[in-house]
Amino acid sequence: MRVMFAISPGLDHLYPSSGLAWAFRTAGHDVAVATSGVSTQAAAHAGFAVREVSAGADFASIFPRVGSPAERAKAMRARGQAMAGTLQTPDIILEKFSRVSELMLDGTLRFAEAWQPDLIVYSRLQGAALVTASALGVPAVEHGFSFLREGEMPRRFLPHLVPLYERLGLRAELPPITSLYFAPEHMMHGAGEGWTMRSVPFHGGGTLPDWMAERKARPRICVTLGTTVPHVAGVGSLESVLRAAAGVDAEFVLALGDDPDLESLGTLPANVSVVGWTPLSTLLTTCDAIIHHGGSGTTLASAHAGTPQLAMPHGADNWINAAMIERCGLGLTRDPEDVDAEVLKTLLHDEGLRASTREAAAALAAEPGPDQMVPRLLGLLDGR
Repeated sequence: MRVMFAISPGLDHLYPSSGLAWAFRTAGHDVAVATSGVSTQAAAHAGFAVREVSAGADFASIFPRVGSPAERAKAMRARGQAMAGTLQTPDIILEKFSRVSELMLDGTLRFAEAWQPDLIVYSRLQGAALVTASALGVPAVEHGFSFLREGEMPRRFLPHLVPLYERLGLRAELPPITSLYFAPEHMMHGAGEGWTMRSVPFHGGGTLPDWMAERKARPRICVTLGTTVPHVAGVGSLESVLRAAAGVDAEFVLALGDDPDLESLGTLPANVSVVGWTPLSTLLTTCDAIIHHGGSGTTLASAHAGTPQLAMPHGADNWINAAMIERCGLGLTRDPEDVDAEVLKTLLHDEGLRASTREAAAALAAEPGPDQMVPRLLGLLDGR
């Protein structure tokens, strides 16, 4: 069988689906990734055959950075808090990703017509995949990358995709869609029906630095803001964390990607080091705790690693994830300005918290993995 993974630009769209793509390959099926932007090279480095479907497309113009970092941080925070109340992706995001989908449609459809996939797995919000699946008459599988079910989202997305259907002379109807969630039921929020699958945390490959191959001398805390927050709002929210870090007997690893702008943070404490791009899922195996922005991928990877978490929500679905972190005993949540040395010591040394994170990791490891999902997805083709 041929399975096409249609992925929007963005590592947070690509990496969550990698486990299922590997599972199809391991089961002997042909897999190709249709994507664009930063996801193209990342998919190739992950070992997949990949087709760049919209080379040179200006995706940045769809997500312009307007205002100062402080203003963008405030706007991001307002949208995130509103999303926590509605448990829905905002309409403005649906509109923006319809524009992303428009840029990717022609290349995605041409590749699919040539390669003839039997099944299309798409990252949530990849509208070009929905139009392509309709055009080819093949089932579509929505691969989630958050803790939201959002069963109504394809229906809400469809009006934004009508111009894409019309451009191809197609009736604007959704193809058969199966929703696939990347976390177990007890961690999910919102309404909708779908299948749950154990995630395989993956954050790219890379050569590990020397310090990760040596025994650490004291506890280690990873500090990250994911890939979006530093780009949009900067890293100023870490000021209180770093002030508190100076009073804690631990090493703090700032994992902020390559070439982060740290000027606003001033002189770093002696126990804080900055690292370049490091595979987070592997870094977590060497850490005693993590401080992060509340992103879905980071939250789930930390849960799988059994690493106590301190979430500082910044935007998007961060407040939803932070509430789940506390509800499921995975860690703590604080506003950045409320983080002090005592909070960090609790994160490191609270035995009840550490025990609950270990139990949660063991429960996640027992969930059905992508290998068990492949036969169920093949069943979608029965009767075709």
